[in-house]
Amino acid sequence: MKLKVLFGISAMLLTTQITMAQIKDVVKNDTTTLNKKKSKEWYEKEHQLHDVTVVAHVPIVKMKTDKITYQVRHDVDAKTHTVLEMLRKVPMVTVDGKNNISVNGSKQFKVYIDGRPSNMVTRNPTQILRNMPANSIESIEVTTNPGAQYDAEGAGGILNIITKKNKNLNHKIESINGTIHSTIGTNNHGIDANISGQKDRFSYDLNLMTDYMKYKHSKSESDINQESFSAHTSQDTKQSMPFQMAEFGIGYQIDSISSLHMNLSVTNFKLHEYGTPEYLYKGGTYGSGLKFGNNLDTRSNQTSYDGSIDYQRFFGKNNKGSMTFTYQLSHNPVRNNNINKFFNINQTQIATPESRKSIVREKNIDQHFMADFTLPINKNKKINTGAKLSLGKNQSNSSDYRFDNGLYNENTNGSVFYKQNQNIMALYGEYDATFSWLSVKPGLRYEYTWQKTKYLKGAGSDFNIHYGTLVPALSISARISDLQNIGINYNLRIRRPGIAELDPYIDRSNPATLVYGNSHLNAEKINNLSLVYNLTARNFSMNATLRHSFSNNAIEQYSFNNNGVLNTTFGNVVRRSTSALNLYANWSMTTSTRLLLNAEAGYIDLRSNALNARNNGWNLNVNYGMQQNLPWDIKLTANLECMTRTHTLQGYESGMSLLSTSISKSFCNDKWNVTVSGTTGLGHGGNLIWTSYSKGSNFNSTNSFTEPVKNISLGISYTFGSKKETNNDDDWMQIGSKSHAGKHRK
Repeated sequence: MKLKVLFGISAMLLTTQITMAQIKDVVKNDTTTLNKKKSKEWYEKEHQLHDVTVVAHVPIVKMKTDKITYQVRHDVDAKTHTVLEMLRKVPMVTVDGKNNISVNGSKQFKVYIDGRPSNMVTRNPTQILRNMPANSIESIEVTTNPGAQYDAEGAGGILNIITKKNKNLNHKIESINGTIHSTIGTNNHGIDANISGQKDRFSYDLNLMTDYMKYKHSKSESDINQESFSAHTSQDTKQSMPFQMAEFGIGYQIDSISSLHMNLSVTNFKLHEYGTPEYLYKGGTYGSGLKFGNNLDTRSNQTSYDGSIDYQRFFGKNNKGSMTFTYQLSHNPVRNNNINKFFNINQTQIATPESRKSIVREKNIDQHFMADFTLPINKNKKINTGAKLSLGKNQSNSSDYRFDNGLYNENTNGSVFYKQNQNIMALYGEYDATFSWLSVKPGLRYEYTWQKTKYLKGAGSDFNIHYGTLVPALSISARISDLQNIGINYNLRIRRPGIAELDPYIDRSNPATLVYGNSHLNAEKINNLSLVYNLTARNFSMNATLRHSFSNNAIEQYSFNNNGVLNTTFGNVVRRSTSALNLYANWSMTTSTRLLLNAEAGYIDLRSNALNARNNGWNLNVNYGMQQNLPWDIKLTANLECMTRTHTLQGYESGMSLLSTSISKSFCNDKWNVTVSGTTGLGHGGNLIWTSYSKGSNFNSTNSFTEPVKNISLGISYTFGSKKETNNDDDWMQIGSKSHAGKHRK
């Protein structure tokens, strides 16, 4: 076998030498100046003679102790799947049956696109990533231990999506590539397009998508039992959720070491839910029972406008140093209308439900100014430092109207209008060094927050909050061998409450409950510690992460009984402690079969002295996947996802089991692709039933929601692309002589 290999290599070298000798003789014997056409033909011929195709196994996952990279371009499912579907395979990422995304065990995370923060995707990760084609993605990076250079907010980590773009803007190349994808299914239909290209030193990308989801029967039931009162609610509603997005980015390579990039985007998400819930109240003032119905009509419209511009320049030896200046602007208005018209009240009581309408208008404007520097000390050591200023303006105007004699009259006691300014200043420094087999990265970030809230209408007192936070981070990793490494990470993260948690407006859509926010919430602090082991072999990769996190002022939603009415709000009332083991394994069993395991087993302990409550328990999430290449170049993918119940302070939320499969076939040299996909819940007629239960000192509440996830869809995509050199002849000769001819003459 060795002799055959040596013989093959020798033959290839001999052929190359003969060919080069022939080319040299042609050039030597030509005493005249080669014309440009012959010169270009000679270059192309010489270049083509040296094209070599190497077939080798490429690991689909690259793993460091603080970052994991899933190389989407090496996954065959990338041709047919969306980014959201690919996330189910990514280590340290969980996507449940509702398509809610968790990173490193937390739903609080940040999304970056090509290394730049994306407020658009962070606000709407499910809607956008569900429609983003995976074949436009190079890789997905999961930073499980964000260093000091990242914002302190985002407890789970950073999800960085790297898109496919031409990395070389120094040559005059004209190219255009793109994908158009259309999906039609029993629950949704949509179309999206991704186009990117380059013209000399300009690069551009355009993303368009529209999606429409509709559920004809979304069933839910609710039971509330108090000391002398009980309420039962059942409803069968219809839901429609249209979504649109447009994004345009343009880049310019100023020179070989500096570039400029600009990005603009707009998204719109709407929700319309309508139906006729039925209520049955017993006890208290309702005596033997009060039964009535409701004409429910809920509409939500959320639009966001985002823009950014950044300048980057490299410097120092081998361009190891860099500086980046970034400006971001985000505007996010939200409109919510909720109408409840009660009917068929079968008896007159002291207290009866009142028909009402609520109108909520929210507006959020954020500006970010960032400066980041990388300062190399030597080949294996560098310092990262920088500063950031964030200016945020939020306002919420919520009006409550009562229906009387055919007219809606405003209830000023139930209306709230407030404005809030939140500004954040941050400075950070980070040292990154490698000593032989050991790497260390300690860092420290300081963030100062000042917040001012003013009430213009309704109950609420003006208040100001000022606080500073030191955010340490540390990552230590050791290389055991070329295939293995181990590390330990620590960081402190914070979670600032959102406007929905702060808004004191009272939601009275369910007459038996009152739901409202708490404008006096403080930022939650979360300490995270993890131990990581990585193994990357030729056809097998594995990651095992043991992590522990705790918070002494966790933000939690809780309920309590007040004068026979169940109140639900938020508070910094919980001490939360979580321990979990994440296990990821990817095995290329054969050249045609790949198996995947992405699992998490965890234990949570929740305690609240303020509410005199405590709860704890185990939970398990498992995603098992398989990829199989079939005859005639048909590809089959199947994923089984199981999730046990998760515990809350006062109860639990149920788990689910979900099965999804797809079969695809490519045509015309992979330009066309057809995919048939199916999704179903296991049990409950193929639906998912989500149940949440909570119990207090004098109440218990159960809510169940049936989600019709059964779906069969057909997807068709078309991929196109072209590339040509537009250099003039002088530029071509310079590139050819320096980059290629000189190399081949050695």
